[in-house]
Amino acid sequence: MTLTRRDRLVLFSPLAVIGVLAVAPIVEDGPTICPFALTTGMACPGCGMTRAAAQLFRGDIGAAVTMHPLVPAIALLALGGWIWFWLRRTGRVQPMSSRVLNGILISTLIALVAVWIARLAMGGLPDV
Repeated sequence: MTLTRRDRLVLFSPLAVIGVLAVAPIVEDGPTICPFALTTGMACPGCGMTRAAAQLFRGDIGAAVTMHPLVPAIALLALGGWIWFWLRRTGRVQPMSSRVLNGILISTLIALVAVWIARLAMGGLPDV
């Protein structure tokens, strides 16, 4: 199997991102670049996810879940997508049906919004 440029990008980009998240300092008081937060003045459903992923890749699962409760699930979805790409690329699995993929995406969106509403109700959203 010959790796195309796209294949190499899909293979190595997640590894580079994980490496950066694992060693870069976690910035708690940096500038907000989230369009939702800049427009509304409050945290979006995904706010805290990058810092949570950084904590997760450093092995501090408690801190990661505190920053965003869905980070383990999102990390598993990302890992599953990465594995699925390689299985599909090597012909070991058939393409995923649009119905299944849409179900995964809609379920993820519903989970993000539900957690966001719960955090909003309990006053647990991060400051922006």
